[in-house]
Amino acid sequence: MDVLIRYGFSIEEIKNMIDTNYLINNVDDNLIYELIDILGKVGCLNNQIRNIFICNPFSLSRSINDINNLIEKLKEYGFSELNYLFDSNPYILNLNANDIETIYNEKKQDGLSDDDFRDYINYNIIF
Repeated sequence: MDVLIRYGFSIEEIKNMIDTNYLINNVDDNLIYELIDILGKVGCLNNQIRNIFICNPFSLSRSINDINNLIEKLKEYGFSELNYLFDSNPYILNLNANDIETIYNEKKQDGLSDDDFRDYINYNIIF
């Protein structure tokens, strides 16, 4: 948890995140650094990363491979500003690449274009 303190989270914020997702206690600081780096590489600013972690502490205990695969799948479907997507709906980070592919296939069967699919993900996926 030292990484979160160094990143600027208060003890109270960290406690609230742990209360929501107790698995955070078992996450190695290096994995949190790696997640911060991944989010930074997709354009997330510090305040966006803080918002993501506070709103969705479950993202801290996700597999790095799962997060990378999710990001690659979103890019494959034309998402370019992932920082805004994750900041506005951090719960998307709880999905897997397969979940995105399943949603895409369902929406294509419903007749949605690729643009409509991206709009659907941006504005309708709520957990």
